[in-house]
Amino acid sequence: MASSASVSLDEHRDAFLEGLLARDSARARLAVQAALDAGVPIPDVYLELLQPALREVGHRWAMGTLNVAEEHYATAVARSILDGLSRRVPRAPKDGRLAVVSGTPDELHELGTRMVADFLEADGWEVLLLGPGAPAHDVAELVESEQPEVVALSTATASVLHGVVELFGAVAALNPRPCIVAGGQFWTAETSAAALEFGADLVIHDPRDLVATLQERIPPPGLAE
Repeated sequence: MASSASVSLDEHRDAFLEGLLARDSARARLAVQAALDAGVPIPDVYLELLQPALREVGHRWAMGTLNVAEEHYATAVARSILDGLSRRVPRAPKDGRLAVVSGTPDELHELGTRMVADFLEADGWEVLLLGPGAPAHDVAELVESEQPEVVALSTATASVLHGVVELFGAVAALNPRPCIVAGGQFWTAETSAAALEFGADLVIHDPRDLVATLQERIPPPGLAE
């Protein structure tokens, strides 16, 4: 049996999605605020409310039941809400670790990378968030200059695969070579092996798992053995 907390979160998520689909931003915002008022932590709002609702929006667009304008509206509302939530995420003091977080070339989806950046900053990382769609050469050039320990790259759609291959290869060829993490909806059980072939070291979808994995793989300098 589901707990009352999970039922409540399901209800808030459904209300948020209904607000997006009805093009009622106030209704969508009220659903998020209701979840916060009920004690749902911001990380859970990110991953259990915003993210599933946006995936459903994307699914409906792919199925042709939402058009591009409607999908863009839902994304814009979610982006605005995420802006407000992000300012409320507690950040740990920076511990000396640096990550670059970016969408892959021509990838237009950006909210997932913003969530990842917030999770990393909450754990003490300094994050250079590049947003969506930067050219592979430019991202690799920045990584070479900044020498981060981690480069997290998000891909949502197969239409940008050529740029994915180019970017992974360019970053993997750098010396020193950072840890390359692939994320995003494109990397499924069927496609994740390709990410590793392209040069990724890890394929991780949940930012909580990313933080936990990096705590073991790249601990803060003061905790490293």
